Amino acid sequence: MSIDPVEKGVAVEPEPATAMKPGESSIYIDRDAERSYVRKVDCCVLPLLCLMYFFDCMDRSNLANAKTDGLDQYIHLKGNDYSLMVLLFYIPFGLCDLPWNLLLKRYGGRLTLSFMTVVWGILALCQCAVKDFGGMIAVRLILGVFEAGFFAGATFYLTLFYTRGEMGFRLAIMQSFAVLASAFSGLISFGVFQIHDPAVQGWQWLFIIEGSMTFLMGIVSFFWLPGHPRTAWFLNERERAAATARQLRDTSSEVDTGLDLKAAFETWKDWKFPVWCIITFTYPVAYATAMNFFPLIVERLGYSTVKTNLWTVAPNLVGAVVLLCVAKSSDYFRERTFHIVFSLVVSLMGMLILATIDVLGHKGVAYFACFLMAAGSYIPSCLVHAWHNNNNMHENSRAANTGFFVGLGNLAGILSAATFRTEYIPTLVATCCCNGVCIVVVTSLGWWMRRENGRRDRIQGRQLRPHESHVCHWPTCGKTFTRAEHLRRHALNHESARDGYTCRHLLRHAKRDEEAGGPGLGVLETRKRTRRAGDGSIITRPPKRQSRASAGPSLPSSSGASSASISVTSAQDYAPVSPPTSASDPSCLSLDEPDPLLAPMMPSGPFEPYVEPIPGQFDAADGSWGLGLDGMGDFFSLDTATDFNMPFAATHNYNWLFDVTSLDDAFQPFDLPLGPDMVTFADAVPVDDPKPVFDRDGSSVLLEAASFVERGDFAPLLSGPLPDPPDNINLDWMDGPSLLPANPQADLPLLTDDSRRGILTLVAQAPPLGIDGQPTPLDSPLLSLSSLQSYSDLFFTRFNTTYPLIHQPTFDPSTATPVLLAAILSMGATYSSREAHQLAVGIHDSLRNQLFLHPDFSPQPDLWVLQAMLLIDCFGKMRAGPKQRERAQLFHCVLIKLIRRSDCCAIRTTPSPPSHNTASLTETWHAAMQAEQKKRLALHCFMWDTQHAVLFSQSLCMSAFEIRSSLPCSPSAWEASTAEEWARHTTTTTTTTTTNNNHLFLAVLKGYITPTTTPRPRDLNVLARSVILHGLMSVSADLKRRDQTTLRSHPEKAGAWTHRMARSYDLWKVDFDADCLAMKLGPTAESTRRRFTGLKIAAGTLYRAAHIALRVEILDLQIAAGAGRILGRVVTGEDRERSARALRRWTRGGGGGGEGALVATRHAAVLLQDAVLSLHEWEQTDAFHFPWCLYLGTLMCWAFHGGGGEGGVGRNGRVTTDLASLIVAMTTCGSVDELAAIEGKYDTRGLARTMAQQLATVRWAVVHDAMKVLVQLADDA
Repeated sequence: MSIDPVEKGVAVEPEPATAMKPGESSIYIDRDAERSYVRKVDCCVLPLLCLMYFFDCMDRSNLANAKTDGLDQYIHLKGNDYSLMVLLFYIPFGLCDLPWNLLLKRYGGRLTLSFMTVVWGILALCQCAVKDFGGMIAVRLILGVFEAGFFAGATFYLTLFYTRGEMGFRLAIMQSFAVLASAFSGLISFGVFQIHDPAVQGWQWLFIIEGSMTFLMGIVSFFWLPGHPRTAWFLNERERAAATARQLRDTSSEVDTGLDLKAAFETWKDWKFPVWCIITFTYPVAYATAMNFFPLIVERLGYSTVKTNLWTVAPNLVGAVVLLCVAKSSDYFRERTFHIVFSLVVSLMGMLILATIDVLGHKGVAYFACFLMAAGSYIPSCLVHAWHNNNNMHENSRAANTGFFVGLGNLAGILSAATFRTEYIPTLVATCCCNGVCIVVVTSLGWWMRRENGRRDRIQGRQLRPHESHVCHWPTCGKTFTRAEHLRRHALNHESARDGYTCRHLLRHAKRDEEAGGPGLGVLETRKRTRRAGDGSIITRPPKRQSRASAGPSLPSSSGASSASISVTSAQDYAPVSPPTSASDPSCLSLDEPDPLLAPMMPSGPFEPYVEPIPGQFDAADGSWGLGLDGMGDFFSLDTATDFNMPFAATHNYNWLFDVTSLDDAFQPFDLPLGPDMVTFADAVPVDDPKPVFDRDGSSVLLEAASFVERGDFAPLLSGPLPDPPDNINLDWMDGPSLLPANPQADLPLLTDDSRRGILTLVAQAPPLGIDGQPTPLDSPLLSLSSLQSYSDLFFTRFNTTYPLIHQPTFDPSTATPVLLAAILSMGATYSSREAHQLAVGIHDSLRNQLFLHPDFSPQPDLWVLQAMLLIDCFGKMRAGPKQRERAQLFHCVLIKLIRRSDCCAIRTTPSPPSHNTASLTETWHAAMQAEQKKRLALHCFMWDTQHAVLFSQSLCMSAFEIRSSLPCSPSAWEASTAEEWARHTTTTTTTTTTNNNHLFLAVLKGYITPTTTPRPRDLNVLARSVILHGLMSVSADLKRRDQTTLRSHPEKAGAWTHRMARSYDLWKVDFDADCLAMKLGPTAESTRRRFTGLKIAAGTLYRAAHIALRVEILDLQIAAGAGRILGRVVTGEDRERSARALRRWTRGGGGGGEGALVATRHAAVLLQDAVLSLHEWEQTDAFHFPWCLYLGTLMCWAFHGGGGEGGVGRNGRVTTDLASLIVAMTTCGSVDELAAIEGKYDTRGLARTMAQQLATVRWAVVHDAMKVLVQLADDA
């Protein structure tokens, strides 16, 4: 992909971390690791490269020093033989740069650079043995081949370690060693030439000493230099992760990719490529003249050989100092053009002085001109190459371009040598002309880039210069703002009042002024608080305002709805911190106020055929709903009939959750930013920008990079061309690979012969069919004791690790009911071979009937019945075929009814360990784990129900307000293998949880939705945080359904809650990332870390998918992409046309799209990026939602780049690129405007095909259907 080079990186570079928007969370970047990384690279890599380049330049420049000691006489040079020798050296020196750089990209910098150094050191030694002009020509030609690629290779090599804001100065440091080589070459030559050996000439000793040092340096570099940051021996794991993360944030769209010749030469088609060629061919002429002929230029002043070598030192030292200063200035001001032109002008002035004066008559002026020439000639070599590398995103292209441009510059040495002839020496005409051409071209290119930056700024609405501002053009206003969004917000003040918006706020302020006695009077109390009256009751208004309200005249009965609304607002200025006690309280609700959330939840809209009935919503038989929960139940109680008949979220529930008097107040059009408590546990977050922006939280990047740099076997898939149509993709949902445990745990439950006989008895009642269609015999190897034991092990090591539902230490297979044991073994068999999975499906088909017929099955069943039913429900929905899924959907409401009738949703505390008596301790442990299993059963049912509602657009059957229990206990207490171990882990946590009441699900949920009123606990475990995320998703799904099913008097209020919930998601992500970072950096066992990694990937993926579902209709995505069936119904042509229209309208900004569509697309791209960065960990992610989220993310990217039919861009108008480049191009955009600029620009066939291949490994019929959709998109996109 061709990227327009922009001088300061405005169009292609994300803003620096110190200038990021608040939502980009710059504070989470691991600054300490990055500083340590840069410091170590500066100390370990840069010095060695500089020394190698020092000897490289010395081996080139010492030829001129040797000539002053009699080399020309020894090998019989005549006339222009010396210039010819220099000229011929530059031919291979210029032609071999590009091949060497491609070899460096292929084999790495350590091997390539050290090999070149060793060989040219040997060749430098060979120069001392030449006898004639022909021998020297031969050696110099070969030397030119091996010295050719060093500077280009070192330049590209440094781009792998440094960001583009650091490259200019580092290249200048390396280039200064070239200048020092010219200086010290004279000093070394002066010392060496004092050796008087009749057998060996002084110039021969020069070649011997410098060649030997070069050879030794090459040997050292082979063992010292790293191939790339992720294999650097001097870096720790944290620094390696920070290295890759900072490179991904900078220019690179890819890190550590393989050689791709097509991508390498892609930018050669760009019109700016020949411009760069002119620049890189003309500026090196003066550089080569100074490097090769500087001693000869100084010699014209009439000094002796010794003085000539000494007098070259000072100009070169000054040139090195000026080089470092100018390069540092260029990096600091992020500017290249002026600095390059400045250096060219300085060198041109020096050459003009030397060409126009009598050097022998004005030695001082001529020697000053030598300082000018040295000060200006060396600077462009580092700034030009930093410039074009700064504006190239791809490693392959940087390698090819750097090699070609450096080689072109080396060929300029031919021009320098050809024109440095005796007749041209006084005038230096050719060198001065090349400098002048370079000045003109650089100035023109820099001017074009500045104009292009301005054009892009205007398109994107960005103003980068602080003196520019956004002016309000309203008559008599003229206010100015530094940000466009502030001007847009200010413009609303000039609009006419509208119902439900400006007018309501103006009236509220007017009312408050009236109550205060006039405008500007009174004390504005903004804190929401309650207080206790003298009789002990809780009131929500100060006594002064209460008395004023009671003394004031009552409103007439004929008052309109608006007056009633004002009355309620004034009476309830302070929202309570806890829900009201009764729905019948008139101070809490005005029946005259048209509250949109009082409408019944009835399916309607374009997706009505796909909406399932809401089971149990008006069922009076769910009897245990009114449990007393130490006051918590009264918080949510309405009247008795409502409480028993509708166990779902009511208006008062949401008023309490959002801490408002009316739910409309929670979703203002311009919601204020969250307060300073939206922080991680150690740092603060800037909160002055309420706009939803792309998150760039560094802790996530750090962890993603850590997984990215450890992978090494997936590069062909990411960087290669589009594969052939996926004929190798199995079109059977049962064809996924088996996932057998590598090392089963030693303490897993053991099955006995009695347990096996119980299973065989169940199987015999309805023998399951095998893959061949024949009944499975009871003596089948699949039903042997060892096979059944392996199924059990797989259940506890795979399923129960991801979804900790069954308490493994207290589970005894010998006492377990065969139906529950069969459900466990069936689930575990799905992780085994294909035959075992087919056996599990057959057992599952009859297992539900056997459970219903069991004597223990009742309207208030035991725990094992609920566990078995939940496992059966989960198996049918997420581990089997379409028939099983449809059955599970039908019986899902039965499971929820049974859970509601139990106390699983209301367990707030568990028994605490007794102080003594071991027997009592064991009993308490079993009782506590029994209660914990009940709690986790309800939580897992709630989470799976929420996932299907949000990710599959099914009906939400459970509400977050049903979960009155506390969050799951800590993993250490859950996994304790003995009662004593459990007691040790529980003693310190039970008291805190019970006393502070901070770990109740609803209380923590409110802390994320209304963070200013409720503190958030910091010691939540991964499962607890996952439950909270599902709680946020459940609230979002319920609010979205209410928008779709409510007849509103104010339609503009629909969707107003989206921004508030998006911020709650982001707040959850902040805390979750802090936990991930602590786990990553803390002392954790490898097994625990690997398990945590899978859970982290699953939770992060769900977070991104929740953001997508918040802004786009999932059904539209599936139908427009070509899904054949949705929720069991065949999709018709009319359905597809309607969804395609809705998708096009959404991507164009209508129907809630616009910026929301871009934000959703951004989350989809980051979702896929997280997955790609962790390709080697996909097998560790047993979460069922993970492959489906990949599917949704792929569909989002497909829709963004022209999916959906007529609104897209044709295939010929899109760029065909690899998976990594596509994802990074979408994730490195710094704003929604930059992302909008690339909409429809890329061909997504490669992405669809790659994800189809990954989904083909999943044994789930739903994912199998998704895979077929992606295959179709890969062929038809």
